[in-house]
Amino acid sequence: MGMHANRIESGTPEGDALGFVESLYSGWIEIRDNHLLYLHFIISRYKNEGNTQALIRRWIMQGYDVRVVMPRPIMQHILQKLHFVRAEESLPEWYEGIIECWRRPVAWFLSPPDLPGEEQTPDENTGSHLLE
Repeated sequence: MGMHANRIESGTPEGDALGFVESLYSGWIEIRDNHLLYLHFIISRYKNEGNTQALIRRWIMQGYDVRVVMPRPIMQHILQKLHFVRAEESLPEWYEGIIECWRRPVAWFLSPPDLPGEEQTPDENTGSHLLE
């Protein structure tokens, strides 16, 4: 199993550790380096109970950059609630050509809206020491 990508099925120990449990979901995800999580396929066993949205929120809270591959309309609706946007990616290991892949806006990763000011580097605060 390489470090680059790791396919994880629901109901496996790895899936369970991520909340992707067999009792609630069927499907598979992929985890890549740098906390990148691709949701390739999911079926929620209990419709309209918010389980899928809660799962995606959990992954985001755990620091994953969540991408959802070719979501169906019902999933797109969930993703819009979470402020995801439609993008395109190439995942040649799994799919031919360019595919639709929803993600959170890039700007959120560059400047998360709720980080306290002390997270900034000194030159963003004053800029003075760079000139000296």
